[in-house]
Amino acid sequence: MKRIIFALLFCSQSVFGQVNQYQKDFNQINENLMLGLGSYAVTNFVLSGYGYTRSNEEASKRFHEMNVLWNTVNFSLALPGYLKAKNGGKVLSLEEMVQQQKKTEAIFLINDVLDLGYIATGIWMQQSAERQIGREDLFRGYGTSLILQGSFLLAFDTYAYLLHHGHAKKSAVLQRISYRTTPYGVGFSMALD
Repeated sequence: MKRIIFALLFCSQSVFGQVNQYQKDFNQINENLMLGLGSYAVTNFVLSGYGYTRSNEEASKRFHEMNVLWNTVNFSLALPGYLKAKNGGKVLSLEEMVQQQKKTEAIFLINDVLDLGYIATGIWMQQSAERQIGREDLFRGYGTSLILQGSFLLAFDTYAYLLHHGHAKKSAVLQRISYRTTPYGVGFSMALD
């Protein structure tokens, strides 16, 4: 009986250590992603701020204006996301980590669909600009910006999904452990190979 208890304690400590390391790696991925998104936003602020002040064409001004507005949102998402990942948050259980992993992957996939919508809206704005009497330049400039920003976000969100999905697939602990709910709580199974 002592050997069984020792083996169970050893396995639970091993699993806890693996989940803890997995969470650290998960947070590092998010930290790097949010640093990239924030850097992109700041670069847009600088380039489009300069472009706005130097532009003589109204459509160009609207393009730069929308880039700054769009990246205000990007930066306001990147900064708290970066800080959350950097601080690590509370230590998650295996069940919580699996749920967080699935939620994160789903968010990036949903964002990909939204990104396609942004690109489509930008294309529509450009194509309908001629019919927007008095707002042609606004539609051209904003449309071009939506295509640019949507395209960047499509690439970013796809890359983020692939990073997280690959991280989950490489994880020994997530591959070997499955869980299910029971009337008494959560039941875990671990493949011992």
